[in-house]
Amino acid sequence: MLLKQTVLVKAIVTENFRQDLLSKLKAAIKEIDLGIEQLETQGRRYLLGMDSQNIQQMMAVRQEIEEEKKKQELVKAQINEKIKEVESLPPGSEYPQGTLEGLVEVNVGDDLFQKIGRQEIVIRDGIIVEIR
Repeated sequence: MLLKQTVLVKAIVTENFRQDLLSKLKAAIKEIDLGIEQLETQGRRYLLGMDSQNIQQMMAVRQEIEEEKKKQELVKAQINEKIKEVESLPPGSEYPQGTLEGLVEVNVGDDLFQKIGRQEIVIRDGIIVEIR
């Protein structure tokens, strides 16, 4: 029988890994900044097109825009924390990069917990160097 299993992928920190990850994180921040800018622009356009007599609706729209901006700023702050973390990683250390799903074959008599226990793949610059 085949069972699904979660496999943790860990990367050995190299300068290439660090630069690649920092580049992706900084690109995500730029994308968030662009999204916030677009949100503000669209919000202004929408508010300008509204009937100025309906103050309550205008206030509600403005509040929704501000709430969304706060959410995006929070995500941006989390990414900035991640950038600081990545910059401080010592070379050669292992960094959890994500998870994959894999299949494991189990048979009668197998130790289930040993078979489906936490599996790890360790990579260095995208190349598998160890399977645990």
